[in-house]
Amino acid sequence: MEFSFFFPTNDRGGTHLLGCLMQGLYQLGHKIYSNIPVQEFRSNGIYPPFKGLFADDIEITSDMSRGHLIVNSYNGLGSFLRPLVNSARKNKIVLVDMNDSSNFRDYDDNFLVFKTHFNKFALRQGRIHPIGFGVSQEAINASGSYQIHKRENDILRNFRPSGEQSVRDSLDLILIPKLKMHFSVNENISTQNQYLIDLLTHRAVLAYGGLIYKDLRLNPYFLGEKIYQFKELASEPVILRFDSWRYYESALFGACPISLDFERYGLDTSANPVPWKEYVPINFSQINETVSRILVSLNDDPMFFENIGSNARDWILKNHSPKSMAQRLLDTMRVEGYL
Repeated sequence: MEFSFFFPTNDRGGTHLLGCLMQGLYQLGHKIYSNIPVQEFRSNGIYPPFKGLFADDIEITSDMSRGHLIVNSYNGLGSFLRPLVNSARKNKIVLVDMNDSSNFRDYDDNFLVFKTHFNKFALRQGRIHPIGFGVSQEAINASGSYQIHKRENDILRNFRPSGEQSVRDSLDLILIPKLKMHFSVNENISTQNQYLIDLLTHRAVLAYGGLIYKDLRLNPYFLGEKIYQFKELASEPVILRFDSWRYYESALFGACPISLDFERYGLDTSANPVPWKEYVPINFSQINETVSRILVSLNDDPMFFENIGSNARDWILKNHSPKSMAQRLLDTMRVEGYL
């Protein structure tokens, strides 16, 4: 099959996920077109796609009429909004959105949409399916070249301060102090080279993020704002914009990820890990119990963190490599009648 990847705005940000999908589709044997040079893709993750693999195999062209059209909607659709909406009435068009604001976006029902940060307790209008950030083939290859040796350090916490990260801020107050009673927690903000070393030398990594959001429509002041009009929204606070590279990268390099309980909070990457096997889950209402279970597990098995890290790496390679993500994309497109 053929796939044309269209980037409708000048800003080339947010293309990490699109790059991974393009790599995966190419690995599956499909022909890939793009309207922008893939070497210019920008990614905040380590080892961005097309920095070392497959760039010469993607045909750069302004002709987006060949094969199946997949559109990057990270920055919206720009001046192509109306033409694409009109075209979607007759043609099968896929949108991919990994913007941090995707939880507040609605989509025309004629599009098939894949978005990150998907929370099944906070649904927007449209035919929307979850997809995770994933990792590039470059990252997978690089991780295989590192010798996974004995890890002597305990827990890494290296979040850079940023806005709308109330999950991290809250857990700084209620989780970190409890962990520090039993573990050494490295809170240094590192360079990328040091970050790679940290991923290989720490037994576990705090790998959560997100915005704690309460339905603002309960306040009459916000009632008429379209951005807050969810199709379905849980009555309790929900977690938005939770996905990040850190979770996938820590797992890829064999460090035990410590993250929010995906099922408890409705978080969906399209292939979630198994709690207490492929990650350590956090429940806000059971912080003491979580720390206690970690301690008991380590007492029973001193390699508890290392074993979960190994399982997490297997989970990443099986479910969030470019090829596996591309295959899930195709499977969903086929079920939805887009292939």
